[in-house]
Amino acid sequence: MHFLRDSHDLKKLHPQDEVLFIWAKDVKAIYETAVAWAGQEPDLTLSPRKLERVSVAQQHVFEQRLWKRCQPYAHTTAPQHTVCERVEQFLPELFVFVAVPGVPAHNNLAERSVRPLVIARKISGGTRSPRGSETRMGLASLFGTWTAQHLNLFRRCLALLTSLSSLGQL
Repeated sequence: MHFLRDSHDLKKLHPQDEVLFIWAKDVKAIYETAVAWAGQEPDLTLSPRKLERVSVAQQHVFEQRLWKRCQPYAHTTAPQHTVCERVEQFLPELFVFVAVPGVPAHNNLAERSVRPLVIARKISGGTRSPRGSETRMGLASLFGTWTAQHLNLFRRCLALLTSLSSLGQL
């Protein structure tokens, strides 16, 4: 998670801030506990519906724990305020891996998948318009999805271009 790396960077910037070190340790412990919980084998005595409810409830527990540690620092001048405000903004997304089996606890795959796009944008200087950027990202999303699904890119493009599509114009 990015906020763990950011909290580590903050400790380097503020090596004398004991409150920050305690906060960062607590935040990391919450994340590690969530990862451990998500990695446990499911209780097979529970029905799928009950298992889902338990997992969602546990996701909320981790969200509440993290927010309890971040709330005092959000919207202040404390070194960790930016991280805490980001946690506030994205809290419902941070522990999805607890409630949804198969969702990784990190976003490494997503980051690696967009990296070539970011590099290409930096090398080329981007596009000349917001619409050009939107088109480029839309096409990248289509090609990335088709590739991940092991579909024939040529056939998918041909099908898209020769059919009436609800996608509108690309």
